Amino acid sequence: MKKILASIAVFFMMLSFSPANAAVYSDVPADYWANKEITAIVENGILPLKKDAFLPEEEVTRSVFNTALLKTLGHRTASLADENPFSDVVSSRSDYGDILLSSKLGLIYGYEDGTFKPDRIMTKAEAASVISHITKDYKGNASALNPFKDKASVPSWATLQFAKTIDLGIYVNYPDADELLPNKNLNKAEAAVLLYKLKNKLTAVQEKYVSKEVLQGIEHLDVTKKAEVNEVQITNQNKIILAKNIIKGYFYTYFSSKDANVGDTVTFTAKDDVYTVEDTLVIPRGTTMIAKITSITPKKWWNKNDKVTVEFEKMVLPNGVVTPFKAEVLNNNGVLTENRWAKPVGYTVGGAVVGAGVGVGIAAMSCHDHYDNGIAIGAPVGAGLGLLTGLTTPGRTYKANDGDFVWLELTQDLVIPY
Repeated sequence: MKKILASIAVFFMMLSFSPANAAVYSDVPADYWANKEITAIVENGILPLKKDAFLPEEEVTRSVFNTALLKTLGHRTASLADENPFSDVVSSRSDYGDILLSSKLGLIYGYEDGTFKPDRIMTKAEAASVISHITKDYKGNASALNPFKDKASVPSWATLQFAKTIDLGIYVNYPDADELLPNKNLNKAEAAVLLYKLKNKLTAVQEKYVSKEVLQGIEHLDVTKKAEVNEVQITNQNKIILAKNIIKGYFYTYFSSKDANVGDTVTFTAKDDVYTVEDTLVIPRGTTMIAKITSITPKKWWNKNDKVTVEFEKMVLPNGVVTPFKAEVLNNNGVLTENRWAKPVGYTVGGAVVGAGVGVGIAAMSCHDHYDNGIAIGAPVGAGLGLLTGLTTPGRTYKANDGDFVWLELTQDLVIPY
């Protein structure tokens, strides 16, 4: 039986590590029509996964396409200090810096009413218009639409733009090769194909839209062995700590969940300079990390501790430069909370000590010298009562002193300008 079970285990391990299944996501099988493009786009960090799924049929918003387009062109998120021309784009949005950078570069324009409409779904015609806008100047010829049986459905404002993208070979005609479906909402699979083709034809993009950032080398952090990633990209403009790296965030002042409210700001700091293994300073001492409290779950009976969820928004360097900072607390499922077993253990130990003392006292009062029996009986009884009390009474308030630290895992690349 053991041999049979071992053989089955080996078989399934071979399947799971089969090269044929490499880089195939849970909802993108190997024979999926856009598998090659999706795989390349995800591996380049242009479009994200959600857990292990790509969600190829999910419709793409202007914000998602904008961020992916910036990454395709080699850009990083802008400083939060850039001017915000849009009334519907607030600084708490995770895409705030990307939208401001796009506006600054002139990639994707807003609307005449001063809005960007970041959550509006893009159509294929709108995506074609953006690609036409950023590629080298020449007018497309409407005759490029002739092979497609639905050419009449291309909006008049997008006719030449769509024709230009067809001339460049940066378009999607799936599932019917003879149809463009210009008014269809763009999904992630179609966006991946467009961006894959664009990335392979960056020479067709106007130079002013392509990043001048040049990768000069890869260095490494050694903050903790817990980190899934330890790479830092060094460019001519920035030091880029890649997502999944882990850094320490020290509480700037005393913090208690009892005195905190949703919406409050919590400030962490870098207590020491953070260098790469190769000796490049990436985070200077005194850098602050600003987070906002998004939820507080009060302590409850049955030893349920306070839980505080924070959302990190920005990092402020000692020289005043502000950069977007997205991270989450590494331990305790991403929340600030006391160790659930600290109180039961403390109560158990305390109960054992008290119980032993009571046992000794009873032995003494009964005029017996059997103190060891008193301890043997009193200690476990006290420990049991202590454990029961620790497990059934309300949990603890979360507290942290100035200088206490938490491990922070980056959820997106941290770009630190020179």
